[in-house]
Amino acid sequence: MPASDPTLHQRTLDNGLRVLAVPMPHSRSVTVSFYFSAGSRYEDPAEAGISHLVEHCCFKGSPSWPTAPRISEAIEGIGGVLNAGTDREHTVYYAKVPAAHVELAVDVVADIVLRPLFDADELEKERNVILEELAMVEDNPGQLAEVVLDALLWPDQALGRDVAGTPDSVRAIPRDRAVVYRHDQYTPATALISIAGAIEVDAAFALAEQSTRNWEYGSGVAPESYRAPSPETPRVGLHAKPSEQAHLMIGLPGLSAHDEDRYALSLLTTVLGDGMSSRLFVSLREELGLAYDVHAYSSNLRDTGSISVYLGVDPENALPAMRAALDQLGGIRDGIPPAELHRVREYLKGRMLLNMEDTRAVSSWYGGQALLLNRTHSVDEIVERIEAVDPETLAELADRLIRDDALRLAVVGPFESEEPFHEALHL
Repeated sequence: MPASDPTLHQRTLDNGLRVLAVPMPHSRSVTVSFYFSAGSRYEDPAEAGISHLVEHCCFKGSPSWPTAPRISEAIEGIGGVLNAGTDREHTVYYAKVPAAHVELAVDVVADIVLRPLFDADELEKERNVILEELAMVEDNPGQLAEVVLDALLWPDQALGRDVAGTPDSVRAIPRDRAVVYRHDQYTPATALISIAGAIEVDAAFALAEQSTRNWEYGSGVAPESYRAPSPETPRVGLHAKPSEQAHLMIGLPGLSAHDEDRYALSLLTTVLGDGMSSRLFVSLREELGLAYDVHAYSSNLRDTGSISVYLGVDPENALPAMRAALDQLGGIRDGIPPAELHRVREYLKGRMLLNMEDTRAVSSWYGGQALLLNRTHSVDEIVERIEAVDPETLAELADRLIRDDALRLAVVGPFESEEPFHEALHL
């Protein structure tokens, strides 16, 4: 696993588990992150949400900490933070604790993810919690718009499904299947531990090895590959819903995490809609007064990606706001003036550098790269790549990605027809 960062130390244990250690002597904390190749891309449609269900169940009890309160108290009792998250391509469990308690953090996280009890009654309780979580998304139009847009960008495939699944799929997952899925998917060869903070390298490796010595696991399954949508794929998705605001998301296919042009794309989306000095914010909020929340961002996955623009507006202003956002999106193709490009470069660099003062961010930075891409870049290397992007590259990339035929639009709000949005969806 190539790396050129002298602060990053790597080792592969005898069982195939990769361990990353990033000493941060100035810090007073340590973050321990366990990454697993488990997420919606690894699921059959009938089992949509099983990765998320397993994640929840791991917090319900383990041999050393047999109840959810005991697990929480172990970390919160020392002022630490324990959490987890499931995404399309991975599941991560992490604990951030004062440096003196790193051994406890490793023990707790390893015990709950490698030896969860999966008590039947507790699983049913957590199944109900997830059903409430799905109901909450239904009542959150902004989140719902993301789900609708994903289905337009990646139709009929795992990437287009809600990571948490559907109420029907979550209800149908048997306990025994959840147990087998964790056993098969949580394997040393497709996982890693990333430790960052006030800890010595040898101590980090020793803790990782000791905590994962007795690990029973299966063979694992590969993720579903990206499939380009057909030209007949719907371009607009409307989820009619009575609400005080309309929530719109404009989407375009983006770039994979392997594509070298992703650094240029990050500059483009920052110019477009990251921060209060971005073009979308200045135009739609400051000048036109059409939106309170408007922003843009890109997502980079193993073999595909996306560009997204979000608008929260009064329903009566939905079409004018959408047209204004599309004007800004199309205007990116005309080029970025040198002064604006310099400002955006400094903005991106500053955000990254400030973020890397936190042990959780450092653990995530290296762990996510290593798991998904089998390589790591330091922040300084990314800064160099951002600095190397020239205006010509930006213009060529914008012209290649920002196209009428690629536009998709998700709408959540009190509308009877999607036809007006179809007619307005052009650059």
